[in-house]
Parts: sequence; C-alpha cells; structure tokens
Amino acid sequence: MIFEQIATGGCQSYLIGCGDTCAAAVIDPEVSQIDRYVALASRDGMRIRFVIDTHTHADHFSATRELARQLDVPTVMHRASPAPRVDMRVDDGEMIVVGKLRLQVLHTPGHTSDSMCLVAEDRVFSGDTLLIGATGRTDLPTGDPEALYDSLFNHVLRLDPALKVYPAHDYKGRSHSTIAQEIADNPRLVKQNRAAFVEMMRGLNLTMPTHITEALRTNMSGGKTVAQMLSEAAASVPFMSLAELE
Repeated sequence: MIFEQIATGGCQSYLIGCGDTCAAAVIDPEVSQIDRYVALASRDGMRIRFVIDTHTHADHFSATRELARQLDVPTVMHRASPAPRVDMRVDDGEMIVVGKLRLQVLHTPGHTSDSMCLVAEDRVFSGDTLLIGATGRTDLPTGDPEALYDSLFNHVLRLDPALKVYPAHDYKGRSHSTIAQEIADNPRLVKQNRAAFVEMMRGLNLTMPTHITEALRTNMSGGKTVAQMLSEAAASVPFMSLAELE
C-alpha cells in the first residue's frame, strides 16, 4: 500500500494507493491542501481515482468537489449523505476498489448520520467516529449519541484489535493509534453502558466549530469553488442557522 498522511490545523487526510496499479484515493481532503495531494500523487507515480469524505464535515471545507473537478474523478460518500452532488454513494459492507486495494465500508452513524469508517488491510480510517483518546462529538446536525454508542461498541471496537486507527482529526500531533490501545486507554470508552455513554456525550458542552454554517453549507452543496468558499468564510457571510441544517 502507498500511504501518505497529511496533517493541517488538527485535520488529518490521507493519500492511499495500490503500488501495482498506481491507482490512488484521497480520504477527507481539506481545501487548503489540494496542490499538496496532487503533488504527492505525482511524486509517488500515482493517479488519484477517487476522492472520499468519511462524513459531512462541519469544521473545515472539504476539497472533494474541487479535486474531483480538477482530476475528473468521482466523489464518494455514504448513501446517507445530505449532499446532493455526490457521484458515488456507498453503503455498509460495500468495497471501494482502488486498483488491487480494497476499502471496506462500515456505516458508523453517530457523529453524523452519514459517518463511515474505511478498513484497508492493516488499518481503519475512522473519520470522526473514533479519535485518538476521544470520539466524535454528537451535538452537531444529525449527531446522535445512541447511534454513536452502537457504532463504536457493536462495530468499530469489534474489529481486529491490531488494526491501526487513522482518524480525521488529532490536535496533539499524534499520527495514529490501534483498536486495542483505544479500548484500553480512551476515556470516552470507559462508559460501556449505553445510558451512561449517552449521558456523558450529552454533557460535554463543547464549543461550536468556527464557520460551522459556512462549512456545512459548502460541504453539503459541493458546488462552490475554492475561491468562493474562502472569500465567503473570510467575509463571515451568514449562510443559515443550525435549525435550518437539522
């Protein structure tokens, strides 16, 4: 497997590919890093075939639509995504075939209703479902702590304990963990009782992401250029209320 991890401002995105066929995919691309993804793929002799979002991001601008436009490749999201302009919608148990590399889709709602994890060989790209020492929050539009409990305890944590965990975010400079390490050390996973877990998640009282309405609107519509997204964010254009997004 060809593998590159790209970290920026707490966001983690990934370029992965098949060395035999030179086919690649980008997972959770961030809009400021578009040139970097293209350059890394070129350096490694890879051709990007898919651009994938593990969920509808609320804290940054996704680069999937812009990359897809530049490279003439499909965008990929879970079938439950609210975005109307997704080229390829996948469901639980399906495979995204990247050359000889197989990405198995796990639908893991909770952080958002369209959240999914991708299992590839010895690792799982966990999006915002499972973070290093934490989990995705459930207080944003389509978040559901009960669904997150099911996704974690009935699916993700039952994967091979040796699998490496590569999340969509880390704010402490860590690159990855393992399923076993998260079961042993993650404080959010101590609450193994459903009611206790749900109560904990509802009591987190987290700060809303910067530009949440801008990010949700652009990531859900998928139709704006990079320049439009950045200029509107800089101008603090009021897009919509959270109630309109729910």
